[in-house]
Amino acid sequence: MKKLPILLTTVLATSVNANAMNVDTMLLVGDEYGNGVFTLTNRKEITEFINSNITQLIVEDGKITRIPYSESNFEDWHVTLTHNKTILEPNRQKQIGVRSLCGNKCDFTEDQYYLVSFEPSPYDPEGKLKSAVTINFGYRPLFVIPAQTQDIDYSMSLDKGELYINNTGNSFVRAYVDQCTDEVTEDCEATIMSLAGRERSYPLPENINPSNLKVTVVNHDESYRQDVTLSESK
Repeated sequence: MKKLPILLTTVLATSVNANAMNVDTMLLVGDEYGNGVFTLTNRKEITEFINSNITQLIVEDGKITRIPYSESNFEDWHVTLTHNKTILEPNRQKQIGVRSLCGNKCDFTEDQYYLVSFEPSPYDPEGKLKSAVTINFGYRPLFVIPAQTQDIDYSMSLDKGELYINNTGNSFVRAYVDQCTDEVTEDCEATIMSLAGRERSYPLPENINPSNLKVTVVNHDESYRQDVTLSESK
């Protein structure tokens, strides 16, 4: 069965060199213990210093609250990183682990969401690099500890070329639309991620025809998979 693509959720900055530092995934789902691993790759010819941090996302009453982790709220952390700061040599890879700190204190009746930021800068402890204006390319992938018992519940509709999703379940879903052909290869597919408790509309790419729109909906491990056909509201 074909696996659905992952939406690239957040990029921290633009760069003249889009291949400088890469992260292997923009959506990482934790294992049964709430742990996971990101793999970073340095494709530049200089050593990079990578600064990493975590922001917890809490969905309440349909709105997202962001809580950056810092020393001042350390006792409230639910996850941590194996390396908050690391050095990545040219053409090398390094794994950064995400580890659950919860034990029995976290509520796993619904998803737990965390943005993990990876922010690179040239590593130059001796000041030998020539001074230049650079824009570094960072990533902020999403780490999810999924609800232990999945309750998939949502409603969808289509209006004025936008896909509306109201996710009333306890876990995120991904909605995938693909109308690409041999002749049409751009702006013809979309992967939309709806977090548990969120309600919003998503514009569709211009080359997607909204009439009798086929949408495939899956949960985090695709153990739930449903094809839905939608028509524009009248």
